[in-house]
Order: sequence, then structure tokens, then C-alpha cells
Amino acid sequence: MEIHGKVAKKVQEWKPFVCPDIRAAREFTREIVAKAKADFLAGRAGGSEALDLCAGPGGDTLALAEHYDVKAVDREVPRIEALKINARLHAGHAVEVIELDVMEAELDADVVHADPGRSGVKDPRRTEPPATELRDRFSEVPHMIEVPPAVKPRPGTVVFSATGEVRSVCWTNLTEKVAAVIAETSAVLEGLPRKPTEALEPEEVRYVIEQDPAVRKANLSWKLAEELNVHPTVVAGEETVLASEDPPDLTVDHVIRVVEVGEEGNGPPTIRSLGVKLNPRRLAELRKTYKEYDIVYVTKVGVLAGKVIYERE
Repeated sequence: MEIHGKVAKKVQEWKPFVCPDIRAAREFTREIVAKAKADFLAGRAGGSEALDLCAGPGGDTLALAEHYDVKAVDREVPRIEALKINARLHAGHAVEVIELDVMEAELDADVVHADPGRSGVKDPRRTEPPATELRDRFSEVPHMIEVPPAVKPRPGTVVFSATGEVRSVCWTNLTEKVAAVIAETSAVLEGLPRKPTEALEPEEVRYVIEQDPAVRKANLSWKLAEELNVHPTVVAGEETVLASEDPPDLTVDHVIRVVEVGEEGNGPPTIRSLGVKLNPRRLAELRKTYKEYDIVYVTKVGVLAGKVIYERE
């Protein structure tokens, strides 16, 4: 079937590709993220056989097939039929497609990937099937289980981002920490989640570093600040932006861009709101007031504006 709008773009990355319905398209994993997930699994678990549960039309299956012989399981016939076609079109070797309720599957593999249905669900106990039950069932096998994006990261969570947005949050037993993975660069930032404690006064801020969403979601801002040798600004214990008095030493590829806070520039600014709600009137006021800047950050400590001095290639 033809699927319109934003959901069509992520499905059409695998060309040609068969998707049976709009619900499957909405839950579909983007190609770049599916490959990042498969790379993470293969790099840490190894092995030769993978089990892909709740496989749907096969986005994750195809990515896993670049590393493993895959057994792909789903119980919905339209998705099974689409998966068979997509596997023939894209898999480099045979993918075994199995029609079965994943909670009844008694199949062996070196690694397990599961992407349970989660449309409109925020609680991992309410996905279909429950992510909590999948995690417990496969606790002894290297696994990665996708959970709703609203789930708060904890040790054993991997957050994947692409194109400036958090795209996937997964539970795994392949790390005892929490990891942020930036799909475009294959960069991984790993540590124990915590909030930064050091503060830099707003008037001392000259350079502002915009973090990848996966880093912020995983509460690894402190780790990024440590690697970049910069400071977060902190208000009431809440980190707002990473900042520096001196040009940052960009030795890691976890940032989207850095702006210099100054008074030069021209044209309408890009407004970035960090933890502050802005109504249309306020946005218009900011654009008028700071029109000579390239970018404006609105934070809990006030407004920071600047010129772009570095962009990731």
C-alpha cells in the first residue's frame, strides 16, 4: 500500500520496500537506526545467529542480517508476507521467517532483538507483548529490547538518535551503564547517568555547545562536558547548556554545533529552547530583539545568542 507523510520517508529508505499498513509504518525503525542497533549488538555480543522478535515488515531484520543468520518472528500474517518479500529483496543471505506468537517461541539464538508494539504507550509493561516480560524471559541471552521513548534511561539502557532526534530507547544486558549512540557518526558515549554539579555563571559563557539529543536523554551531559573539558551551566540542580569561556577542544564527535556568544552576525536567528516554554508572541519578540544573531538559546538562566563557529561535517 502507499503510505503518505512523514512515516513514508523512513519506510522508503529501504528501496524497494513493502509495508502492509500504516500502524506498521509508524512503528517502523529507520534504516540508519536499525543499522546502529545491529552494529551495537554484533560488536558487543558477537555470535552468528540472531532472533528478531516482533519483526514486523523487517527493518530491524534486514539490519541484523548484515551480521547474522536471522530467525524473524511475528504473528500477524500481513506483516509476515511483507517481511518475506523484503528479506528476498534486501537480505544478503536467507532469513528464516516464522509465524508465531513471540511469547510462545522456543527458539535458540546467540542474540535476541525485540521491538514490541508500543504505539501510544509510555509504560514498558503495556507494550505488545510487554517489554518487561521479554526482558525477563531472555535475561540469560545477549539481548536488546526496544521500549517506549518516554522510559527514563537507567543502567543497561541504550539511547539511539538520528537527524537531531531521539529515535530509539532500548534495554540491553550488553552494558552495565547507560549509553548514548549517535547513529550518523557511530559515536558512543557511555557512563553512569547523573546530573552535572559544577556551574558556570551566565556572564562567563562565551561558547555554547548544543548536545546530541541522545546525550541529554541519557543524562550523560556531565560525561560529554568532561570529554570536551567544558562546564555545564546549572540552575537549581538542572543542567541547561554546556558552555565554555574558551574555544572548546572538539576532540569527540558528540556535538551538533558550537556557537560563540557575541554581537556580530545578521539575519533572523534560530531559536533553541532548553527547558523553557515559548509562546508565538515570545518567539516573535526574540527574533526581533536578537535578529543580528545566527542562533539564540533560551535557558532557565536567561537568553544566550551567538554566531556559529563550528559545524560537524
